Amino acid sequence: MDIKKPVIVTALYDIGRDKWEKFTSSYGGYIHLMERTLSIDNEMVIYTQEKFKDEIIELRKKYDINLEKTILIVQELEELDAYKLYNEKLNNLMFSEEFVKKVSFPDVPEMCKPLYNVIMFNKMFWLKDAVDKKYFDGDLIIWADAGGLREPMELYKGKVWPSIDKINKIGGNKIIFFSHNEDFNVDDKEFLSLSQIRNIQGTAFFVPTNMVNYLTEEFCKTIDESIDNKYIGSDEKVFDITYVRDKTKYHLVKCTWREYFKIFENE
Repeated sequence: MDIKKPVIVTALYDIGRDKWEKFTSSYGGYIHLMERTLSIDNEMVIYTQEKFKDEIIELRKKYDINLEKTILIVQELEELDAYKLYNEKLNNLMFSEEFVKKVSFPDVPEMCKPLYNVIMFNKMFWLKDAVDKKYFDGDLIIWADAGGLREPMELYKGKVWPSIDKINKIGGNKIIFFSHNEDFNVDDKEFLSLSQIRNIQGTAFFVPTNMVNYLTEEFCKTIDESIDNKYIGSDEKVFDITYVRDKTKYHLVKCTWREYFKIFENE
């Protein structure tokens, strides 16, 4: 099955990161970085809160003046599927004495900030919503972190991305993840989840629309299993564990951080 029409999905949410003790980021800085993603000449679905809506629209109009390629959905934090499903469970787990005792890296967000995990986990629900609502009705749905692109604007502005030819060359019928390794196994799920080891990168990934329900169900299965067994990791650890359950559904593209745009750039 050849891919013909990709749709990008991204999101920006306030989880109080500007007030964290460590790993802080200002939301002005995030929106500044987000303009790189907003400048791409693709059909794009953007999820955000009311507080960011006007600024995001203003930036996007610089590149899509009539918003013909833009759908912006306002959803507040408490309305998100991952919030409803996991916020209370994550708070109970991550602040429990048992969990705190076994965490070796207590300061990293995925070990001490439940809302960080809520937002990371909601990536799959945003993709599913965009597919279910048939926004732009594409056949490939692409997750792209709002602040994932960090190079100068001119490298992204007005570019059509990703290259359909490159996607179809490696096989558009599989989920495409960017990974630090060509392949890997997970021998100890708890150890991986609580470590700083990660293989799959959560910054961007490609899912054929007919596989979004499958990946969402598998992703949630991993989260539920992790919480039931009293550990949790970032979305990247969840993807790692999900991947090894059935590697035939995925294609891994080996690369370092933030190379995803260049790898699938049109020549």
